[in-house]
Amino acid sequence: MNGTILPRIVIEPAQEKGLDPEIGPYIRTLLEAFGARRTELSASRTRYRARLSQGEVAFLADTAHVRDAEWQVAKAPSSLTERRVELIGGATRPELVNGLNSGAKNYIADLWNFTNGEAFNILRAHRNLERAARMDLAYLPPESGRIRIDPASDTKLQIGLRPLHVLESALSIDDEPVPAAFFDLTSVAFQCGKALRERQGGVFLYLRDVQTQLEARLWAQLFQQVEGSLGWPRGTIRATIVIDSIPGALEAEEILFELVHHACGLSMDPQAYAADHIALFTAPDRHTLPDRETIGLNAPFLRALSLYLIGVAHKRGCHAIGGPSFVLPPKDPEKVKGDHLEMLADKEREAVDGHDGTIVAHPDHVNAAMVEFNKSMPKANQLYYMRYEATTAADLIRRPEGSITVDSLVSMIRTVLRYQVQHGGGSGWAIQGGRIHDRSSLRFAIRLLWQWARSQHGVITATGLDVHQDLLKYLFRKEAAKMFADRDDQVRKRADAAVERTLELLHSEALPLEPLS
Repeated sequence: MNGTILPRIVIEPAQEKGLDPEIGPYIRTLLEAFGARRTELSASRTRYRARLSQGEVAFLADTAHVRDAEWQVAKAPSSLTERRVELIGGATRPELVNGLNSGAKNYIADLWNFTNGEAFNILRAHRNLERAARMDLAYLPPESGRIRIDPASDTKLQIGLRPLHVLESALSIDDEPVPAAFFDLTSVAFQCGKALRERQGGVFLYLRDVQTQLEARLWAQLFQQVEGSLGWPRGTIRATIVIDSIPGALEAEEILFELVHHACGLSMDPQAYAADHIALFTAPDRHTLPDRETIGLNAPFLRALSLYLIGVAHKRGCHAIGGPSFVLPPKDPEKVKGDHLEMLADKEREAVDGHDGTIVAHPDHVNAAMVEFNKSMPKANQLYYMRYEATTAADLIRRPEGSITVDSLVSMIRTVLRYQVQHGGGSGWAIQGGRIHDRSSLRFAIRLLWQWARSQHGVITATGLDVHQDLLKYLFRKEAAKMFADRDDQVRKRADAAVERTLELLHSEALPLEPLS
């Protein structure tokens, strides 16, 4: 001990009632134990990513012994043996009720990609989760009577926590917002933990943006701290790790090793992964990614990632969960669209490849995805199926080839505008162009537009027209006027603000960060 006096920590009152009174003091405990480490990891991540962007992309030599050793993660609870189809969405009352009534094996209430991050919405989401954990939640749609969670539903509740880098303004200490991850984990454990343990045998989480083994180690320490404080057996908290970055893919085995008592699966976020490729490998003289619509699960780096994660997950004794589908179901079953058929083909391929389950973002796709997995996965999972592809680091970053079109350019502009305008109205996701768009979709669209505008290779293939700043300015303002011309003044003001905010991001030399909380 060096005699240093820690600053007095003051818990500010939450902006809204309803939180367990133990949450604030407990977050203070987590901050004292792990706050400095979280800050250090943020700085080391920046340095590591800088090396990757210079071309030093490789599996870590220092941890080869972890990858070469024989070990497996702790066996998952029996209630997680089968994860054939999981539905993802937000944490509003309708989303939770419909999700838990959907017939999916699990409903993922995502507090990051599908939830508006403003303090009011986050606090309300945590209150909804507490009631959903007790199966005591309902909502009243305008077109029908009260709809409640079916008490006989066997769909389990999983909760997607916000990443380590995010801050939560609903609770502050010494006038500083607390880490959102600490807030979410504590709220879920204290308010939902008892009911979740009784109903489904554990607290099941999804983790995003875990980029290194050291970040995974911090999550493991947080889990162990919470379990110890509440008197839970080790491994009560189980997490599926979403590989949504290139560093995370390179350290997938090491991440599982650090979470050996708490990991229950690996999944992937294709759009976030593609956005990370842009973040690391953009320069004026570098080639760009092609149209967003052509970067499907068969794109070289995504195909390699998918097969690699199956191999890693099964080698280490946990589930491999396929990437999410955001296609909307056809309104007319007699006129099935091509993208719907493509979605079904993706689900079939995932099952044949060896995945143990997949994710969909619309309740009407649960049964369709279930059919594809039932055809190819007769058992509860495919943990017995081992893949031995010799995946290299180069495979995980191999850029897809393709064209750049005006249609895709306009489509992404409309996605960016629709998402931001609806987010301003309180929504955590948006529908545009026959698809559901989450935070990853917004990030990918903005970064791809930025990459095209910065690179000498950002040229419309058919005409040779440069995707430059003046063109983007013209198209953003034109599309905003068309999309929201018949809406009220408040919506049009949100659209105008979205245009200016996005153009400022796209004009910057720095990688565009997300324009929303």
